[in-house]
Amino acid sequence: MVCEKMMQGKIHFVRHGQTYANIDKVWHGQTDTELTPEGYEQTRKLGAYFSHYTTPSVIYSSPLQRARITAEAIGQSFNLAVIQDPRLMEFDLGDWEGKTFKSLSSAGNNTLHELVHNPDFCSPNGESQNVVKARMLAAINEINEKHQNENVVIVSHGVAISIALAHFIDNDTTQWPKYSKGNTAFSELCLSSRQLLRFNQSDHLTA
Repeated sequence: MVCEKMMQGKIHFVRHGQTYANIDKVWHGQTDTELTPEGYEQTRKLGAYFSHYTTPSVIYSSPLQRARITAEAIGQSFNLAVIQDPRLMEFDLGDWEGKTFKSLSSAGNNTLHELVHNPDFCSPNGESQNVVKARMLAAINEINEKHQNENVVIVSHGVAISIALAHFIDNDTTQWPKYSKGNTAFSELCLSSRQLLRFNQSDHLTA
């Protein structure tokens, strides 16, 4: 496999640390929610342990603070600045930001079903899966092309990363729930073979 022999085409994804929205089980797509104290501790452990996963050449991040702070914890361990890219932000639900997952999936409300199964569905002033896919792929492919033979780390968000992985691996973004991952989890994708080499690793949290 090409990715086992060289870095080219290998992308390392990291989800941000725990937020209050994660605890409250609400959708905070592009709402700039804060990390919890536990979230900060997760990022500290991630940065301290990250060399066990890989040695990054470059780190890209969503500009939302939960991702940026997570990325900076990695960068500090390697003396690397974080490059922010708004295309790496989370799935935006527009007017429905802040709604609980329970309310989105309550009886008589097909919103969550549509968000998962209809790639063209979008909430008022929000995005569809296809829009998220388009911007994530544009960013990932551009970053990969710009940093060939380098170790690329991308710090982003749960659903945004999952949509990208579902596209690359299944060629179907509606499969994104399969790629749910924990806070600060580390995953590694080989772009050339479209294979996950590592997924949802969180060894740093128990090291």
